[in-house]
Amino acid sequence: MQYLAICEDDLLFQFMRNVAAEQGDLRYLVPNQRIAGRIKRQGGKVRHGDLYKEDTYKKIKLHHVDQAVVFVRDADDQHAVCRLLRELDKNISIVSLTSEKNGKRTAKEPEDALLRHLQLADIFEEFCAAQLLDTLNIKKVERIRSLFDEGEKINILLQHDPDPDAIGSALALRELLGRNRATTPIVTFGQVTRPENLAMIELLEIQIERITPADLHKDGARLALVDVQPPYFEQPLGRVDLVVDHHPKRTNFKARFADLRTGYGSSATIFTEYLRAAGMEPSQRLATALVYGIKTDTLFLERGSNLADLSAFNYLYPIANKAMITRIERPALPREDLEAFGRALSRLQVDSGVAVIHLGEVNREDVIPQMAEFCLQIEGVDWGVVSGVVNDRVVISVRNVGYVKSAGDIMKKLYDDIGSAGGHRAMAKAVVPVDRFKERFGEVSERVIREAMLPMIVDKDQIELDLR
Repeated sequence: MQYLAICEDDLLFQFMRNVAAEQGDLRYLVPNQRIAGRIKRQGGKVRHGDLYKEDTYKKIKLHHVDQAVVFVRDADDQHAVCRLLRELDKNISIVSLTSEKNGKRTAKEPEDALLRHLQLADIFEEFCAAQLLDTLNIKKVERIRSLFDEGEKINILLQHDPDPDAIGSALALRELLGRNRATTPIVTFGQVTRPENLAMIELLEIQIERITPADLHKDGARLALVDVQPPYFEQPLGRVDLVVDHHPKRTNFKARFADLRTGYGSSATIFTEYLRAAGMEPSQRLATALVYGIKTDTLFLERGSNLADLSAFNYLYPIANKAMITRIERPALPREDLEAFGRALSRLQVDSGVAVIHLGEVNREDVIPQMAEFCLQIEGVDWGVVSGVVNDRVVISVRNVGYVKSAGDIMKKLYDDIGSAGGHRAMAKAVVPVDRFKERFGEVSERVIREAMLPMIVDKDQIELDLR
């Protein structure tokens, strides 16, 4: 490919010199010999001449050029150069670089399929932002590694019923620290219950230890939290060394290091960035765990995700074991779960696009969010609100289509002062002790939850209209 860069000085040369060597033959056209000399001394191919005269372009054989890149600071002069190029060669591809926000085609300009306007700010974001993020992530990796001495035990604490995002993130943290299972165990106060998650830890040979709060700092063990924050737990955790999470920040907590990225769809994305910044390519096992974590927390990049999640997924996917992921996603569904689903569907009611279900007492908490996810597959449902009682706690899970009111905000307003509540726009959760729930609402029932949730989700007038 033959490129021609037309510019007033050597700034464009400094910007493009390294890129050009890989893309093709790049030559520069500048207005005077002094600037041409600077570029030539640094190894660039350059000519000089009046940028606004036809003879200049005839001398450089414009018909051999595949693409012209134009960067002239004055907008009128920039347009003049582009017009001249088009008059001389109707088939040449032109990229017009501008530092102005209004650098797009004006109304007076004719439509030109081979002319593209690019803002320098956009180019910087696309090509440089990732490098800047890498620099920040390298600094964070160094800080994380400095938290722990080589001989210290580190407990990586997850939520009560760890999900794939938490599990994959814990594995990544262990890898980032260069540790093994003996010195850096993955722990929880609860247990893994969901069939897919059980399949994940079995097939990927991941050990998760169940401990008590009293065991957290036994023998001087240090403490790291991933995909969860200290206020999630009902009891004090003692000194917390590290917190990495993508969920909205909860009430103030103390930690030696915290990286909370609420705009990310998963914690696995954060740890993937750490690994890439540190120059550590994950093993197939680790990549599989991280891919599955991103996939489940973002509903395959459809919910609460951003470009960072997409980039992490694209990086990990070629390394991951796709057949293993398929096996994880298709575990045997226990009969009691099917029975719970059947009972729920038999009494399903939908008001104003909101499906509200109370499952009563359930043995496994994960059945509740599963049912909430399933509700969104029902015609006419934009919100799924599913609750159940698990070990003297009322658990309420909310899912929505993602472009409506924030589920996390609604749950915090309703339940955070009597329990634990929060989440994102499209998914949220509340956990409230049964006695506190009854003190506030009188009883635990579908009617009570419906009456509390519905006015927060839809307008009151719309509710009255739908219920007539």
